[in-house]
Amino acid sequence: MKTTFKVGILSGLVALLAATGVQAADGDYSNTFTFGGDVELDITSRSPSDSNDTFGHGGRIKLNAVGQANRGDYFVKGVAQPLVPFKGSDLGYDDVYFQFGQKMWDVQLGRFEGIDLFPAGKDTVVEHAGGLGHYGTNHVRGRKDDVLHTAVHIKPSEAVQVELGTMYKKDGDDDVVGYRPAATFKAGPAAIRVGAENLTTTTSGKEVEKKGAGISAGVSVAGGSANLNYAQGTNDNVDHKSIGANFTKGPFGLGYIHHQQDATTASGDDPKVDTIYAAYSVPLFSFKDATVTFAGSTSKAKNVTTDDKVNAFRVRFNYAF
Repeated sequence: MKTTFKVGILSGLVALLAATGVQAADGDYSNTFTFGGDVELDITSRSPSDSNDTFGHGGRIKLNAVGQANRGDYFVKGVAQPLVPFKGSDLGYDDVYFQFGQKMWDVQLGRFEGIDLFPAGKDTVVEHAGGLGHYGTNHVRGRKDDVLHTAVHIKPSEAVQVELGTMYKKDGDDDVVGYRPAATFKAGPAAIRVGAENLTTTTSGKEVEKKGAGISAGVSVAGGSANLNYAQGTNDNVDHKSIGANFTKGPFGLGYIHHQQDATTASGDDPKVDTIYAAYSVPLFSFKDATVTFAGSTSKAKNVTTDDKVNAFRVRFNYAF
């Protein structure tokens, strides 16, 4: 019943937009409403060294509805991005938020993502060995269920943007409190992103703290974009460090991530993992909005209990409408 209700809302939204194609203006006031989305289907093969090989598919259809009103320097904006999965029957969401402000400042509330402090480039598939993953200063970045995410953006110039993000939830004795200041500084073809975070979660009287900081430097070079990332944090008294480098040019992307943590094993050594990934996209039947991406990753871990090697390959079909 719940899923049927949501689908009904989406169908009505599509019909409304098709009937209106809304865009109105009155003096210095304007009001726009746009609708689009994309289809993304993944076919993935994964080969770990100890566990069973897997082959399967996934993906979703994302709908993107954006409404915005402008009057002078001020604006009000609403965004909804429902996700219809290829597998299962439960709808999901990417961004669902309300935003208001002007050119030099704004406030954003709802479900969204903050400044990316560990951009991975063309990360179509990145499978880490040993189940280690990596840390990217993203515990309070956003898109978490059941929390109120708020961000204040301050833009004193085109070269500087400051973001003050917070998360909050209270349910009896259980609560979530998080904050994440971050900033972007641009100078010609270069950009630096820096920030820190702290997330405290209390469940049944047990408190877990996650905190850390990260810095990322990007530059336009050789007709492409290169990024170098570093992040260091603590998750429930376990220290994590991650380093990443990637380069993207047109349809091609290549990246590398190193991660280690101080969860010392019986041998006295710290777990660590190195992962290399790449992807290349080609047009589907020469349509500019339809692509097929061939991607792969290879990963090797040390001082882990299982799956110290993992290889993965993915074919992704994408059509934006």
